[in-house]
Amino acid sequence: MGIEVLVSIIGIVITTVVSVWTFRRMNPKRQLRYRLEASPLLANDAGAADRLTIALEGQPVTTPQIVTLSLWSSGRADIGSNAFDAGTPLIFDLGVPIAQQFPVAATSDARLEVVPPDKIVLRPALIHSKFHSTVRVIVDGAPALHVNRVLPDIDVVRDGHSETSRAIEASRKRFKATPLIVWTGVLALGTVGLIVGISMYWFAQQLSAPVGGISMLIMMVALVAIVVVGIYRFVRWVGRNVEARSGLR
Repeated sequence: MGIEVLVSIIGIVITTVVSVWTFRRMNPKRQLRYRLEASPLLANDAGAADRLTIALEGQPVTTPQIVTLSLWSSGRADIGSNAFDAGTPLIFDLGVPIAQQFPVAATSDARLEVVPPDKIVLRPALIHSKFHSTVRVIVDGAPALHVNRVLPDIDVVRDGHSETSRAIEASRKRFKATPLIVWTGVLALGTVGLIVGISMYWFAQQLSAPVGGISMLIMMVALVAIVVVGIYRFVRWVGRNVEARSGLR
């Protein structure tokens, strides 16, 4: 009976691990991250600031700020142009007028573009997994960023790291301890404990039952957690699609 239980448990573990691995291979993470940095051109404590008149390209500005918007892919797979809903570009609305754009090198690849009077957009195009684009502009006022949601299957996340370069490096790490991976590891540890417990039956029967019982309990909890995490990720995916299609975000 012990061998039959062991074989059954090992079969469950192998099936679970293979399913998780197959899911990750068939559904690689696709994600975009962005970072907005703003710094005023005039110090707040400048005594003569209220008596200065500043003009950029002939247009007067009152509270100029340099805004840097960086957008990059932090996923493992490319993002196709068909991922954009109805061919609508990804729009970063700064909420304040753009007075001047710093020049950037022209390229045929996907990149951020400035669209007056107050927007920066990413038009539908093939976005490679190593994609990175940065735009610097001078705006008049403090930006209040709003991002539309036109990528139903793609997370567009605002990054909170203090440095853009460090943020890009951290977000592109290939291994991340996600809940699914953690609980799969717990399941594997429980399986090892169960194997040890069954093996102990032949020379230490008094310890075999407690070790095997605790290991099976750990495995049951891990299996339930894996199912819950899977359901949560599915519901989240469905929710993103519904919201994107209905224009709620």
